[in-house]
Amino acid sequence: MARPTIRDVASRAGVSIATVSRALNEKGDVRPETRARVEAAARELGYAADPAARALVTHQTRAVGVVVGDNAGHRDLSLIFFGKVLASISRRLAGADHEAVLLQVEDLAARPIDAAIVIGVDDDEPLVTDLAQRLPLVGVDVRLVGPRTAFVGSDHAAGVRLALAHLHAVGHRRVAHIAGAANTIAGRERLRTFEREAGALHLDVQAAYVRRGDFSSSSGYREACALLALDEPPTAILAASDLMALAVLQAVWDSGRVPGRDVAVVGFDDLEAAALAHPPLTTIRQDRQELGVRAAECALQLIDGRAPAETIVPVELVVRASSTH
Repeated sequence: MARPTIRDVASRAGVSIATVSRALNEKGDVRPETRARVEAAARELGYAADPAARALVTHQTRAVGVVVGDNAGHRDLSLIFFGKVLASISRRLAGADHEAVLLQVEDLAARPIDAAIVIGVDDDEPLVTDLAQRLPLVGVDVRLVGPRTAFVGSDHAAGVRLALAHLHAVGHRRVAHIAGAANTIAGRERLRTFEREAGALHLDVQAAYVRRGDFSSSSGYREACALLALDEPPTAILAASDLMALAVLQAVWDSGRVPGRDVAVVGFDDLEAAALAHPPLTTIRQDRQELGVRAAECALQLIDGRAPAETIVPVELVVRASSTH
């Protein structure tokens, strides 16, 4: 049996081929009763639009490119955190009949896509900066400048404020910070907020208490060892990522101290490993599923010609034994 065509649907519904195309592609200029008649005809005939043909008619591929940056040379670390974000993006796009395609930055210009979502990419990445002038782009913790761009990110400043307020409330005044990569919004915003909020709380933050990491566990361990070797070490350490904070726990143990009792440790992310650490890690929980949903929705809005508002996803403090006596 021959596969039903759009012409067959038009004949069954008593409308033009153009009307069928508009109705099935959810264009707004079709009356509800006409759209219902077209959809009923398509169901009766078992009609499914051929993706290639549909792309020719609508000028849409129904594909959204997704790029995950290498996180200062640690792409595996990006995937540990952003894996749940990617899954959420894929589910939301699939629900709107779009496909998420994982790409490298350099592939964005060559692959036919309707839009792209870039995650953990440097703000000044030349290829992304250029593409933002030509392609609808959503940045997850990446600020883009272009005619069709959108921003989605966690409330990093609120997270740091929550962490410091908690440490202050349980009695800590000598608080250190191991910052994330300086070429990321998350790293810069968390560091800026730490410095600002530490002053507001009158914490004793010596210059040596602010250390530069890159979100990786190796940098967390290295900088924690440096902090613990000071003549007057901090009584609490706020790390800009859970991977660094988990390594800080190990450094505290290795120094002969007990995390939570001798040195409080707080992370940022709430990875699955945080609750399983020894002791369980106090951290700032980012809603990775919501980040993915919002990013996908922004991409869909850009494809439809709309301008999404900037989206900041709330965070919350999760208190565990690593920061309590």
